[in-house]
Parts: sequence; structure tokens; C-alpha cells
Amino acid sequence: MPMKNTKLFIAVIVCLLSVSIVSVTVSLADQIKSGGFMPNLSLPVPSYQGGKKELGLSGDMSIFTIADFKSDFVLIEVIGVYCPQCFKQAPSFNKLYGRLNKGKTKGRVTMFAIAAGGTDPEIEQLVKSGQYVFPVVSDMKYEAHKALGEPKTPFTIICRTDGAILYTHLGVVDDIDTLYGQIKGFLSQP
Repeated sequence: MPMKNTKLFIAVIVCLLSVSIVSVTVSLADQIKSGGFMPNLSLPVPSYQGGKKELGLSGDMSIFTIADFKSDFVLIEVIGVYCPQCFKQAPSFNKLYGRLNKGKTKGRVTMFAIAAGGTDPEIEQLVKSGQYVFPVVSDMKYEAHKALGEPKTPFTIICRTDGAILYTHLGVVDDIDTLYGQIKGFLSQP
């Protein structure tokens, strides 16, 4: 390859890498973070039996927002229905859901998953199989996922019902006891 073509080739590669780095930086900047606010999400009420009741939603609602909850906080787990890391985390989050629904924390934290790209039949299968014991809502068109900055899964968010974000975590939460302690700490704050 002549020297002139080599320089051109290197210049093209450098430009492509620069664009890639800018894209990654922009997408990371767009993801929600602790201290920020949740985007306005309109989510479908779960179609499977009991999903609406588990979320504490009443009436003939078909869509809900975070502001519809009467709890102090909302814990949202963004999952993929075929995500191996989400499946790995599910048993510990099922236990966390049980812990949050008894004693002094009962009724104070609403917990559910948003299944990015998940269809109603896929979600029904996950719930029927016992993979998830907490409510799972569909995000078949990835609308909520996009509004959240398209995070990889699993992605955990704890926010107030006014949308103030208190906690985010990308990936598997290794220590559920520590997370439960953080939630109790949030609940003890005025």
C-alpha cells in the first residue's frame, strides 16, 4: 500500500473511532442516574392475572405511571426476558420482594420489573414458571427502555413517586442485604 493510501486509511480509522467514542459517551450521559429525575413513563398494566393487584392499582386502568403509586418509593428492575444475568439475579430479587412486603416496609416500596422488548405471552411464562414473583410489565416496543437511556440489563432504579432518583445500579446486584439496608435507610429519612 503506498504511503498516501496508508495515511488516508489511518485517518479514516481514527475518525471512525472518534465517532464511536462520542456515541458511547452520549449514550452513557443519557442514562438516568442517582440524583436525577425519572422520565415520564406510561406503562401498561400487566395483562396476567393478579399483576394489577400486586402493583396496588385500582379501577379499570390500562396504563399507569410512577406517580400512581401510594408507596414512598418505587424499585424498578429493567430486565430482558432472555437475559442470563437477569435470570441469575431473579432469585435474590424475589427474596427482596418478599422482605419488602412484610413488617415495617410493607406497603412502603412498590417493586416491579420492566421487560424491555418483552411480549405479554413471554411475561406470563416468566411469572407462571416462578422466575419472577414480583410484577413484570411489558415494554414490547422498547419505549420505556429508550426513555431510560437504553441501559443494559439488569438495571435497577429506586426512586420516589415524584420521580426523584435515589439509586441506580447496572448489572447484577451481588449483595441484596446491603441493598435492603439502603432501602431501609431511604425509608427512615424524612
